[in-house]
Amino acid sequence: MPPPAEISNRSELGHARSTPDDPIVIDTQGDLLLDVHHNKDLVQYYRVSISALRKHSSYFHNLLSMNFSEGIKVDSKMATLRNCPKDIAYVPPSALPTVTISDIGIGPADAPTNICEGSFGLLLEVLHGCLQWSMVKTNGYVRPIILAMLAHYAEAFAAIPAVSKEVHALSEKGYIRGNARPTKDVKEDKSRQKIYAGLILDLPEWVQTHSAALIIGGSKSWVGETERSNGVDTEEYPWDYLSGGVEDTMQAFL
Repeated sequence: MPPPAEISNRSELGHARSTPDDPIVIDTQGDLLLDVHHNKDLVQYYRVSISALRKHSSYFHNLLSMNFSEGIKVDSKMATLRNCPKDIAYVPPSALPTVTISDIGIGPADAPTNICEGSFGLLLEVLHGCLQWSMVKTNGYVRPIILAMLAHYAEAFAAIPAVSKEVHALSEKGYIRGNARPTKDVKEDKSRQKIYAGLILDLPEWVQTHSAALIIGGSKSWVGETERSNGVDTEEYPWDYLSGGVEDTMQAFL
């Protein structure tokens, strides 16, 4: 008999609201419930695999170890479940050990929640090896903002190698629009998103091409008396100011 749950199909980025009893299923054999607070208004629950998270994310490897209270609580709950005669797939999601991840939203307060939440869901799917890029393409390509947000989560959850490998494969499949010749007509936000993703995911051709495009076209943030300190403002996306000296280097070419 097949397990009662099936991996949620996604017709667009983002999911319907979920609950502990009806979570977003990343793995039907999942033995952990993630209680994820994207912001104060959006909380989602994901059924995931402890082993997949630990294998591909140093963040989760450490969090779920016996060095942290979360790991100790999960291990205690799993010891009880191991004595249960049922296959783990038949254990109700709300009976699984639960770990809470708080305040992982990106960008300003009015940022599209479907893109923020959906990008975190993509990260979980990459870690579990079940990502279907065809479900998140727009006009045949994956949008730069999705790649940038995925890169952000990859860095935040120490899963860069797994995500980088997936995005490199994605590029080879032609799901990412080819690098445009540097021109002032390239939209600034898309250039910034690809530079940001390229820096994190080791895609130097993106960084070179889109840095050139931004230098040629200029940036609205480089005009006037706007000053920034300590990198990114909390009300901005992380690529609105490229840290690590990248922003200053590009501006120096003007």
